[in-house]
Amino acid sequence: MLVKALQKKNRLKADTTWRDAFMSVFILGVCSLIGFLLHSLRLSEANIISIYIIGILLISSIASSWTYGVLASVSGVLLFNCLYADPIFNFRVYDLQYSITTVVMLIASLIANYVMTLFRSQLDREMLETRRLDILLETSQHLQQAQNMDDLYHVALTQLHQMLEHTILIFPVSDGRLLQPMVKSSENDADFVSEDFWPDKNTLERFVAGNEEKSTLIGIKNGKKAVCFKIMSGKTIFAVTCIIVDHNKRIAGFEYNVVLAMLDEIALSLEKYNLHLFNERIAQDAKAERLRANLLRSISHDLRTPLTSISGNADILLSNADKIEPELRRQLYQNIYSDSEWLINLVENLLFVTRIDNGVMTINTEYEVLQEIIQESLNCVARRAKGHNIYLEMPDELLIVKIDARLLVQVLVNIVDNAVKYTPAGSDIRIKAFQRDAQAIVEVADTGSGIRDGDKQKVFEMFYTSNKKSGDSRRGIGLGLPLCQSIVRAHGGTIHITDNVPNGAVVSFALHSEEAGIESEYTGS
Repeated sequence: MLVKALQKKNRLKADTTWRDAFMSVFILGVCSLIGFLLHSLRLSEANIISIYIIGILLISSIASSWTYGVLASVSGVLLFNCLYADPIFNFRVYDLQYSITTVVMLIASLIANYVMTLFRSQLDREMLETRRLDILLETSQHLQQAQNMDDLYHVALTQLHQMLEHTILIFPVSDGRLLQPMVKSSENDADFVSEDFWPDKNTLERFVAGNEEKSTLIGIKNGKKAVCFKIMSGKTIFAVTCIIVDHNKRIAGFEYNVVLAMLDEIALSLEKYNLHLFNERIAQDAKAERLRANLLRSISHDLRTPLTSISGNADILLSNADKIEPELRRQLYQNIYSDSEWLINLVENLLFVTRIDNGVMTINTEYEVLQEIIQESLNCVARRAKGHNIYLEMPDELLIVKIDARLLVQVLVNIVDNAVKYTPAGSDIRIKAFQRDAQAIVEVADTGSGIRDGDKQKVFEMFYTSNKKSGDSRRGIGLGLPLCQSIVRAHGGTIHITDNVPNGAVVSFALHSEEAGIESEYTGS
């Protein structure tokens, strides 16, 4: 790799040398032709000298080295002496005037070449400085677009390499220790992909531990050295960047200041990102604390009613079981069972919410028949929905969905429970399943008082409960629908609420329906 890079560099250098030589000869040849024309018109020799000086200025401006300008100056003087000074086609000069003219022309040519070389050098330097300032501005824009720490380091690596055109290494720092570096090699430093050519890590770690130095020089292999800088803000060191240069090369002046400016910009972006992460953690902790407070407040309020009912009914049965009529005794048993079922459902929802909040909810998806899931969920709510009329509308063809059956049953149980809870006894509840395009859709419609437009999105927020009165006078704690939304979204589906005309609400959710080939595989056909 290194040999190929050096061969390519030498080939480019050789091509440039031949190009400069050809252009120098060509320009001097054109100047000589123009000189012949002027000489044939018997114009002043000063005009011919001016033509050669213009040619020398042109060669100095386009050649890659000042050497060509000097050679062109000498060659121009010799050509003038040979072609126009008597005797022509000879380098001898008998006339003192021609000797003085030749010397003056040589001096003027050399001065013109020197001035043009200085001008070109200054122009190149200003263009380089402008380019580096543009890269510095571009770096700021790229840093603002970075999404994470790796993006920030990648921007730093790329922009430093683009500005300096040297091999760049960036060692992220964690607890004073250097992590695996990011490397971007220049063409003639292909060896630096190997760890053997990197700066010594122990030396770099001592450099990180030192509080005074912001930069240091470290000798490395291949006759090169690493100019290393700390990327730091205040006393926090985020990384160390090393710029690989030749042993006799220095980074100083404007170049050094631009590097420092870029590193300060990078350090500021890293600090800003860390502050963003810290604020996010604070916000998440505050949100979790609010959820816990709301949960405790809701549970303390809502558990009291069913627990009091269970305790009171159980006390009546224990104290007066023989004196209570069978019908009344059966009703007390039913009340205890109903309240315990409500508590079990509440605990199930709490467990699911806790798992989702902690990020430990596991979804085990398999191909299931949606009609069977609906039927199983109705079996779970059969007792609680005994006073309501439930109607099913399902297609004859199988609706195959890839889901976690246990979680989807919980979704349907919560939705049907809400429909039962917020509608009076004897109301109709309609459950409809159908396929639309590539989605299997389930709708649960009730004929209650409905949900206000302003509450349709809020009911999916944790612990939010609408002001409407439930049919069994038991207030929910606002976990059911948020849990449903989390489960449906985890399956890649959507859930929303619409009005049921003329009255009531429709809660519907859509899941991706598998292809007919899955259905054939499921049914064994």
